[in-house]
Amino acid sequence: MPAQRPRQRPPRPRPRATYHHGDLRRALIDAAAAIIGEVGAEAFTLREASRRIGVNHRAAYRHFADKASLLAAVAEQGFRELIEAARREIAGTGAADPEARLLAAARAYVQFAARHPAHFRVMFGPRLNEGGNVAAVDALVAEAYRLLEAEVRAGMDRGSFAPDAGPHPMVAVWAAMHGLASLVLMKRVDVPEGRVGAWVDRIMGRVVRGLR
Repeated sequence: MPAQRPRQRPPRPRPRATYHHGDLRRALIDAAAAIIGEVGAEAFTLREASRRIGVNHRAAYRHFADKASLLAAVAEQGFRELIEAARREIAGTGAADPEARLLAAARAYVQFAARHPAHFRVMFGPRLNEGGNVAAVDALVAEAYRLLEAEVRAGMDRGSFAPDAGPHPMVAVWAAMHGLASLVLMKRVDVPEGRVGAWVDRIMGRVVRGLR
């Protein structure tokens, strides 16, 4: 009887050191946002984000130096999407009326917070991203402010809003938008599902009329 060959054990699967399906950087950002939505930014770890998408955590460090860098990327992604949403909403009005355009921007802001709570919390939460690419985030904050300022200044030029050379009108509108978004996000106001836009129009309408 011929001697039997010893059975070879199948090799043990190893954690992937690289990510071959899609964009690893984007996948890590998406995983981070999901984790933050579940446990908050303070409890989030880079290792857990790597585990969620099935890669070795060492692969994550090729894209992000640390947790703070990944949080900064989440904030950056959020601001880009918020700015784009505001531009779409404003363009969608098809109106030149300054009040209608400002209300469109406010709807985009509050609806973004309601739909992307994890991003919103990182964007405006504690500066957990101080070790990351803060300059990129700050540049996007400035871009968001310039978008709002352009709409308010255009209203002043048309005579719809009272002239004011200072930043106070923009800060007043932004503060009201952000306050309403935070109340909706934290469920401190009871807004029926699908009625966020209507609420924004009624509440922010009072603020916008105050610019006259």
